Amino acid sequence: MVDNRETAIQQIQSLMAQYQLSPSDLKSVSTETSENGQSLLQRILIYIGGAFIFVGLCVYINMIWDDLPSLARVVISLGSGFIAFILGLICLGDKRYIKASTPLFLMAAFLQPLGLFVFMDEYLPHSNDVAKAASFVFAFMTLQQTIAFWATNRTSLLFFSVFFFYSTIIFLLNWFDFSGESIPLLIGISGLMVSWGIAQTVHKTLSPFCYLVSSTITAIAAWDILEDTPYDVLLIGVSAGLIYLAVFTASRTVLTVGVLSLLAFLGYFTDEYFANVVGWPIALIVLGFVMIGISVYAVKLGKRISHDSN
Repeated sequence: MVDNRETAIQQIQSLMAQYQLSPSDLKSVSTETSENGQSLLQRILIYIGGAFIFVGLCVYINMIWDDLPSLARVVISLGSGFIAFILGLICLGDKRYIKASTPLFLMAAFLQPLGLFVFMDEYLPHSNDVAKAASFVFAFMTLQQTIAFWATNRTSLLFFSVFFFYSTIIFLLNWFDFSGESIPLLIGISGLMVSWGIAQTVHKTLSPFCYLVSSTITAIAAWDILEDTPYDVLLIGVSAGLIYLAVFTASRTVLTVGVLSLLAFLGYFTDEYFANVVGWPIALIVLGFVMIGISVYAVKLGKRISHDSN
């Protein structure tokens, strides 16, 4: 045992001499690791504490809301959101507080639209047109978040810009009474294009979530349009298109949605056309083998996508 310890000490001394390390370097590494652990715990406790404070304030404000005058309601909601937004921008100017900007932007993204609705309810004539009011609110938020994103290049602001933009589009279509089953499909496809564009930037961490939402909307919208129609066979084409897009964009998120939608569509076809032809039990067995085959192919495709993305 003593010989092993002496050998280990000699190896450590040899490595320290080779890389010109001193005992203080080892001590600083150990201290830094300890501080990183403490810093992580500290951040977690701060976030939890902040969440408790925010929820507590919301509960208290809700309790006294009916007793507040109109101006106080606007100041508490819209004013607090605007202050949180300004504080988030200020935090970006100091490296020590830059991580606090995202929670502040999140609070601002929640409180400012709420405050704008409160302002409209308190001071503007009531038209009972929720879509009209929401269109103006989300259009304002889109403009604000987009300008802030271009000025700061923050990923969180890009997320809110995209979110409020699509919220504006949806309520505008509702306001002008543009109805149609193809509208969600167009929104889903445009979302896929936006997701691909985001994936080509430094903000690509947003792309998996954007791909998930837009590809899911696309699959569901295609289902609503083609179900129980003579063209329902095109549902297979939609799933195949998503799988092809997954390979093209190297997105396992789109691959997952494409495979799940394909399985769902195959189940629909089995029940709709083949259940009474070959017998439901046999159809289930066939569908089971098809699912197994697709799952094996999906795993291989996922590995290929992972290899290509690396």
